[in-house]
Amino acid sequence: MDIHQIQYLITIVDNDFNLTKSARVLNVSQPALSKLISELENIENVRIFIRRKGRITGLTPVGKDLIQNGRQVSLDYQAMMQSLRDHATVQTGKITIGIAPVIISTVFNRAIPKFIQENPTIQLKIVERGAYELQKMLLLQEIDLAVIVAPATFPGITETILYRDSVAVWFNNQHRFHDFPGAIPFNEVGQERIVTLDDSFMVTYQVKQRFQQQKIQPNFFFQTSSWDLILNMCQEMDTVGIIAAPIASNYAGTNIEHREFDPVFPWNISLCRFGDDYTSNLVHYTSDWFTNYFKHTPRQITSS
Repeated sequence: MDIHQIQYLITIVDNDFNLTKSARVLNVSQPALSKLISELENIENVRIFIRRKGRITGLTPVGKDLIQNGRQVSLDYQAMMQSLRDHATVQTGKITIGIAPVIISTVFNRAIPKFIQENPTIQLKIVERGAYELQKMLLLQEIDLAVIVAPATFPGITETILYRDSVAVWFNNQHRFHDFPGAIPFNEVGQERIVTLDDSFMVTYQVKQRFQQQKIQPNFFFQTSSWDLILNMCQEMDTVGIIAAPIASNYAGTNIEHREFDPVFPWNISLCRFGDDYTSNLVHYTSDWFTNYFKHTPRQITSS
C-alpha cells in the first residue's frame, strides 16, 4: 500500500463514506475509486469498509486501525516533502515534459528556450505525443508533466490552464465559406470534406464529440499528425481544416484563411501532473515556473 492509496482512503472517511463526494474531491471518477478500494482489499486480503446493501457505511476494526495509523503516515510524509522543498536552494536534475506537437510550435516556442536559459542546471527533455498518449505516460510516470489541450480525461490528473484561444475552420479563398459573414456555423462545417488531426489528438476527440451531440455525420476526408499538411491540403483542395487558430502565426500560405466556429470552439492549454504531494520538488518547481511564465508574459500569439 502506497501513500497515494492511504490518502484516498482517508478522504473517503473524511467525507462520511460518500464515494461520489470523495471522488469529486480527489478529481477521479466514482467507478475508479470503487475499483481502487476493491483491488486494495483483495491484494491485502482484508476488509477495510463495512458495506450494507452495496453502500459503504463505516470501517471494520482493521479499517479503523489502518486509518488511524494512515493519518500519521500521511502527516509525516507531507512534513518530509515540505522539508525537502524548504531546503532546496538550487534546482537541479532531469525533468521530462510531454507536449503535443502543435502546442510546441505555437504556445511553447518561446517558453522552452526561456526555461532553459533561466535554469541551466536542469536537464529538460521534451516528449512529443498526442493528448491521450501523454496522459497514459503521465499516469505510468514515464513523464513528469504533460501539456495538452484541456480538459484532461484521465482520473487523478491535476491541471492548470496556461493559455486560452480557439479552434478554427480553415479553407482557401475560393471556398464558399469565404463569402460567409463572420464565424462559420458548426452544421455548415459538417457538410464539407474535413481534414484534421488524427485520433490521438484531443482536438479531434472534442470535435467528433460535438458532431455527435448535434447528430451530424461529417465526412472526415483525411486525418494526419501533420498540421502543415492539413493546411496545404486546404490551400490546394476543396476541403476545410479543423485545427487551432494560433497555427496562423506559423503558416506562410497566401490563399488560405480561417474563421472561428459558431458557437466558439475553445482551445485551452493546460499543464498536467499526476497527484500533488507525490511529485518531486523539481516537478513542483517546473510546474510553477511555466504557470508563472504564462501568467506574467504578455500574450505573444495572435489569431486573425
